[in-house]
Amino acid sequence: MIENHKSSFEPGLIVNQEFFDYPAMQESAKNWLFLSRYRFGTGNFYGRHDGIQLHNMQFGHADRHEGMMFQGVSPKDCFSIVLLQESSGKVCINGLKMKVGDIIIIDDLKPYDFSSSDQTVMAIISIKKSLFLENFPPMYPQDKKFKDTKNLLSKVIEDAWQDVLDNPNQYQNKEKVQLLEKKIVDAIKCAFKGQTGEGSHLTEGEQTALQIKSVLLKSLVENITIESLVKQFGVSYKTLQNSFKSLFGMTPKHFLTLLKLNHAHEDLEFSELGTTTISEIANKWGFSHLGRFSQKYKELFGVLPSETLHKNHSCL
Repeated sequence: MIENHKSSFEPGLIVNQEFFDYPAMQESAKNWLFLSRYRFGTGNFYGRHDGIQLHNMQFGHADRHEGMMFQGVSPKDCFSIVLLQESSGKVCINGLKMKVGDIIIIDDLKPYDFSSSDQTVMAIISIKKSLFLENFPPMYPQDKKFKDTKNLLSKVIEDAWQDVLDNPNQYQNKEKVQLLEKKIVDAIKCAFKGQTGEGSHLTEGEQTALQIKSVLLKSLVENITIESLVKQFGVSYKTLQNSFKSLFGMTPKHFLTLLKLNHAHEDLEFSELGTTTISEIANKWGFSHLGRFSQKYKELFGVLPSETLHKNHSCL
């Protein structure tokens, strides 16, 4: 899938789209690709992607109203500048703990990891590498973060986006597009001036938490427990608990439960009629009590497991 990932910019194309499920989220995220996806929020799934495509870049916002985690691929042959504008919880991108006003640069050559425990709003600028390298010194996109000095970049993006909304037709003009691209490049230069980037500064416990997260993503079908991982990695339970809360806004046990619920949801969505039961899927993912499984499932997805299964079969 990554090998077939491509990008195309259509100057003047405006996107302003709500989404209520993953397919719509993927469709509205022009030139981005979502690989593994997990819901961390509860109830109705909702968000919005907006933005405009120019000749050598696209910019806009990703507004997600719930917590989630995913691995993704940024637009092909671009560097993408991601600025966290709003956050109601913990945000972690590529092992970097993000705060409002922080910026990370993502390279399309390597999939990136994103997690948030609650709502986030991010301004995102994807710039073709040819233009980026003409204007900026070499950077190390995957392991450093920067600051939006004096909120400058955020203000330029918001003013530009409001102008797009107020005067959408003018961006069919080539000169207008070129002027806007220059304005955004100049704003990035000013915002980054004097900065060399800040590393992760993770504690030893947080580094271990990231390792354990990776193990959990690969070993969910096995009868794995947090207690066994504590022994395997030689970390205290309290340290691991505090580290997971610091990075992901939740305990490791709750993190594991959410991962298993997401996989159970996927199995229910894609099961074939008559080939499995809710009880079999619950047991597969370590939920021995069907009533508790149904309760936790509904808390996360807003529907009962039987409703997901019925919805899937009613579409066959």
